[in-house]
Amino acid sequence: MTMSESIFRIGCSGHQQIGDEATVQYVSEQLRELLITYQRQARDRSQDILAYSALAVGTDQLFVKIALELGVSVEVVIPCARYEDIFATGEARDEYHRLLNSCQCVHRLSFEDCSEDAYLAAGHWIVDHSDLVILVWNGYPAGGKGGTADVASYARLVRRPFIHIHTRLHTTKQYGKLSADSGVAYGVPRRELAATKRKVYQGQVLTVNQYRWHTPDGDEIERDIVELPESVLVLPMGQKQNVMLVEEYDLGAGAWQLTLPGGKLTDSTPDGIRRQAEIELREETGYRAGKLEKLLDFYSHPGYIAHKAHLLVAHDLEWDPLEMENGEEILVHTFTLDEALAATREDYRCDPEAALALWLYAGQFTHSSASE
Repeated sequence: MTMSESIFRIGCSGHQQIGDEATVQYVSEQLRELLITYQRQARDRSQDILAYSALAVGTDQLFVKIALELGVSVEVVIPCARYEDIFATGEARDEYHRLLNSCQCVHRLSFEDCSEDAYLAAGHWIVDHSDLVILVWNGYPAGGKGGTADVASYARLVRRPFIHIHTRLHTTKQYGKLSADSGVAYGVPRRELAATKRKVYQGQVLTVNQYRWHTPDGDEIERDIVELPESVLVLPMGQKQNVMLVEEYDLGAGAWQLTLPGGKLTDSTPDGIRRQAEIELREETGYRAGKLEKLLDFYSHPGYIAHKAHLLVAHDLEWDPLEMENGEEILVHTFTLDEALAATREDYRCDPEAALALWLYAGQFTHSSASE
């Protein structure tokens, strides 16, 4: 969003439980000093100053009280329709309403209930509408979605400068610089927005394309992306919840690894995926599936490789082999599910796709067994 040049906006978010008396005193002093400093700088630039808060107990209300004492205009974002229900006592609700009535504008989000998603959205709103954000935070990861740590991560993503008032260390540090283009997120290039695309290698299976992007500050980003056709992978389940894995030599790893039957797709429709899964299963294990069910579609090894994979589980197996492809050397192993999971914990024993499939299936199987 484009900020108004006539108004300097400061948002604030932080813990409801700030800490002991000394910590509250430190935070109060830092908030007051920061607001006075930016109020003076704004005045020198012929700007007004505006403060944003969600008005929760603790940091939010402390920030608003100091801002109002200094004559700073305050606007409030209310995360949810039933927000006043979070205030446990009549005294807390009265203080909330007193401060709410002292603010010049109230922005209400569309959430009905006060969920973690609502609190996270309010934190994002403050970051999106501010030139600078003050975060009062102990520096630890968030205890749940929507915590101050998540607000810090979002501010970092969108290049919004923020000041961290550290409640454990009693330090204050600024991250990022105030600039006209703060808030422009361009750290992760997207293929569809590339300025140029050039094929640098074409093999029998894979293609390497080189992409270039121009960033807002004039720099250029260059990435080589390995592009592979979509593939299907099959997790074969035998009798008594036994698992069948294939072992073959992985040329890229230079090692024998446990993996799943699978291969590339020429038809990525649901019927095409099932047909190819049946072929790969019969070629590599010798068994035909009476039932195939989807477990997960995912991107395999993303970052520098573009590869979609479709993971299926095969049940009701019966011997009905197809001829192996020339050059394939495959050994089929039967494991209990626990043995297969244990193999995923051995260094270099399983390829990551097989490990992912086993743990996904184990979680699904454990959940279904517990609910019966």
